[in-house]
Amino acid sequence: MSRILAIKGTEGEREIDYASLPLKEIQKRIKTYEKKFGSFSRFMRHYDCESSPPEDYLTLIDWECLLDEIKRRKGTTFAMVKGGKRKPH
Repeated sequence: MSRILAIKGTEGEREIDYASLPLKEIQKRIKTYEKKFGSFSRFMRHYDCESSPPEDYLTLIDWECLLDEIKRRKGTTFAMVKGGKRKPH
């Protein structure tokens, strides 16, 4: 399932399709948020929907979608051999 974020602002409308973003772009955007705010959990602890500016809400949604997309991509990889002990022959 693809996540698309639609943002309507002063510059007009724009859409972000997270499934179509390259992994490097996702990692770059996450690193940018981490440099600015620290970890996602730290950002969440300080975020208040009543008093935080609207830009922080967009940051929250974007960051959360980026993290979800990385988790989704990691979940779709398959290994030929699963971990665990080998059976003796």
